[in-house]
Amino acid sequence: MRLRTLQFDPPLILAPMAGITDYPFRKIAREMGCGLVFTEMISAKGFLCKKGATLRIRGDEKPVVVQLSGSHPATLAEAAEKVEAMGADGIDINLGCPARLVVRTGAGVHLMRSPEALERILIEVRKKLKIPLTIKIRSGWDNDHINAVEISRIAEDCGVDGISIHPRTKVQGFSGRADWGLIEKVKGAVRIPVIGNGDVTTSFLAKKMMEETGCDGVMIGRGVLGNPWVFRSKDSDPFIPSFEERLRMIEHHFSLLREAYGDPWAVIGIRKHVAWYTRGLPCCAPFRSRLFQLREIDTLLGSIQSYFDFVQRRGECQSFGSTENGSVIG
Repeated sequence: MRLRTLQFDPPLILAPMAGITDYPFRKIAREMGCGLVFTEMISAKGFLCKKGATLRIRGDEKPVVVQLSGSHPATLAEAAEKVEAMGADGIDINLGCPARLVVRTGAGVHLMRSPEALERILIEVRKKLKIPLTIKIRSGWDNDHINAVEISRIAEDCGVDGISIHPRTKVQGFSGRADWGLIEKVKGAVRIPVIGNGDVTTSFLAKKMMEETGCDGVMIGRGVLGNPWVFRSKDSDPFIPSFEERLRMIEHHFSLLREAYGDPWAVIGIRKHVAWYTRGLPCCAPFRSRLFQLREIDTLLGSIQSYFDFVQRRGECQSFGSTENGSVIG
């Protein structure tokens, strides 16, 4: 897949997710075979006030697109220019965040209600950049205001290089089903690459989305939580991690968090990921309920090791459906 001068393969993309897609998570996704990763959404105004302290781009996660949010053209353009200078491979403008704190500033999905303001932003940002510029949109504000096709055409006319669409409305949030048919309509309305997003949790569904909608790439968000192996899977043959592989991934993820943030934050940060990595495994509910009470490294690591020793000793993988190599379907 190509976005202006940026080419990557496979056309599988890690979605920007607040509190999740930090450097350790992005690095793991790239290690698993993800073609392109997005950062968490970064406020353009906050980025400039903190002089870039909220962002660091490392070589082992590239290519990486930095997602910015805001509603002021000059602020977004200045932030985008500085981010490019820091080594970003692309800039994405968030037009899809439904959070109240973002929307009430005129940013996020609110910009889809103001095509003229959006046009001014995109023209201003495009003038400052040499690297690809993309946008991430939703269907629209609500079912009575579905304007993804209109916004996509405006973006293309402003020089945007690609569009990611999550076909749910602002009012819908993350409930209900994503309307893949709208991805197909957007793809048919523009000449630039279109990336589909929504309800993709397996490589099979990623392939199905591309076949049904004609989109050029697939962005995976919630489907990667606890399952970075989704990028390693091929079509209808998912990579199913063994207990040992899950434990190795937890240890690797924790090591990256400690290196990036130090021990106290790493302990807090890894707990939600451990809950996702163990989702669906035997006796995971009582383990996960205790997990969030642990604050010391030794206690945390000991508890994780004890849990995996327990489920392996019990041999309960058989009741979950095992493969020939002993891997567990979690």
